[in-house]
Amino acid sequence: SGEVDKLEKDNFEEVNKMAHVFDVSWLTKRCLKFYKTDVLKFENYSYKEMLFACKIASRAHYNLKDSRYVSCFVKNVTFSGNSKFFFLQRYMAGFSELPKRRIDMSLAIAADNLNIISNCLVTYISFNLKCKGLDENSLYMLQKLDVQKFSRTFPTELNELTDFLVTITKDSECAEMKAVVENFVKGRNTEESSSFKEELEVDENTEDVQDSDGEDCKDVANQTEEIE
Repeated sequence: SGEVDKLEKDNFEEVNKMAHVFDVSWLTKRCLKFYKTDVLKFENYSYKEMLFACKIASRAHYNLKDSRYVSCFVKNVTFSGNSKFFFLQRYMAGFSELPKRRIDMSLAIAADNLNIISNCLVTYISFNLKCKGLDENSLYMLQKLDVQKFSRTFPTELNELTDFLVTITKDSECAEMKAVVENFVKGRNTEESSSFKEELEVDENTEDVQDSDGEDCKDVANQTEEIE
């Protein structure tokens, strides 16, 4: 365990990568514990700190096929007031150029607060695309967004978004755009709407998020400060 004792934020990801490559289960668990107890222990609750932890979770999911880090981030970083909105607003800046994994992570962080995603999307389409249609990332987000969850939590906002999408695409000749919007509209009334897509999901009930001491990913820190 000598190497584990030297775990620091600067070398943590490299150690975690090697632990996954060589399938050293006890070391992967220790790395997960370090992530929870050290990386997610924010000193200033700043955007920079949270972004650092967020990127680690995303890379672990896509590069190491380990979704536990996304679960830990989402479960342990508790946003208060409008802080989640402010975080996602900055995290999703430059939306047209965002890699798909960042959009997936945005949806995971938003969780039940899909009204935030809707707000950001409408703002982007209105001011950046001038309501002239939808670009690749807008279409991708609409395909990934859980319409059923949105309907249960923010039905009014979902209806407003749907009406907005129908209005700006009604004269479009783009078959893909029309198909995506039509599926989105149908999604309000069918439980099968999300069956075709793979989401970056946060597993609420899994032993995979347990560390070597048997602790699951909960309450590492009650992060309630506003995002700086």
